[in-house]
Amino acid sequence: MSAEPREHAYLGSNREDTVWTYVLLGGGGVLVLVLAPLLAAWLADVPFIPFSEPLRWVGDFDEPWQWAVRGIVGLVAGLVLAAVTLESEYRLEVHDDRVVVVHGKDRRTLTRDQVVGVHRDRKKVVIDGTQGRRLFEETVEAKRDAVRAAFVDRGWPYESE
Repeated sequence: MSAEPREHAYLGSNREDTVWTYVLLGGGGVLVLVLAPLLAAWLADVPFIPFSEPLRWVGDFDEPWQWAVRGIVGLVAGLVLAAVTLESEYRLEVHDDRVVVVHGKDRRTLTRDQVVGVHRDRKKVVIDGTQGRRLFEETVEAKRDAVRAAFVDRGWPYESE
């Protein structure tokens, strides 16, 4: 009787994290560019703040069409920043016999015989290989317990408590 292969564990941002990243950075971009002229106009009147003339110039952008354009530009800038942030994130797929490192469109497979130890170093997951070689050492957006469970449940040599 052969054992059924298990579903792999996925370590990285989930769908909820992705949605919140887009919402917060997109909304933050809108908020910053909509409020920038108000803040600039206020700062231009503070006596000890340098560059009061450029601040007054930015503060003069308060026509109705400029409010709309600033909001749209802020939204687009925030969404682009969110996309770049999420694309540059590392993700791990932990299987019984291999770990797949995903970074953007690149995928790198580490087999079980290459790995001698796995541990956490703050938010980084560190995978050590033979002869003292570091196979992976990057930040992975996953809770400490989820990382531990993903490796321990599949029999990987996990060294962190």
